[in-house]
Amino acid sequence: MEAVKSNCCKTKTSPLKQPGGAGGSMSLLSTVLLILLPKCPLCFAGYLSVMALFFDVENAQMVPVLIHAKPVLGIIIISLILFNRRGRRTLIALGIAAVAMVFLVLKTYYNTAVLPDWLIYTAFFFSIWYNGNFKYFYRFVRFGRQ
Repeated sequence: MEAVKSNCCKTKTSPLKQPGGAGGSMSLLSTVLLILLPKCPLCFAGYLSVMALFFDVENAQMVPVLIHAKPVLGIIIISLILFNRRGRRTLIALGIAAVAMVFLVLKTYYNTAVLPDWLIYTAFFFSIWYNGNFKYFYRFVRFGRQ
């Protein structure tokens, strides 16, 4: 590496640094993670509630006690969306979460499995993500990396 001449004062400056091989892919990965990960405590609590929905109780003695846990988690998710009010996005996210809650209550208490469980839980996840981080993701996709 040789020094680069500067037109200012006829001096030599420090050498130019070549970008590393992993610099581009790592910056893209960190950008995507910053866009997708929650930025506020309410969103983080909502994500944790949705992750808890995916777990099923295998113990037969605990099923009668924990049968109400999933609808309670759905109510917690809806209340967290309400606490994290973001204007029109909150109304859309509440609509998605309310539809998912209706299907969850139908499945839990009336044994009508209209939709698979994973689809209901994913709708809850998407409603939290839409309320919290969708604008950042939309800007990234629409305008690209700059």
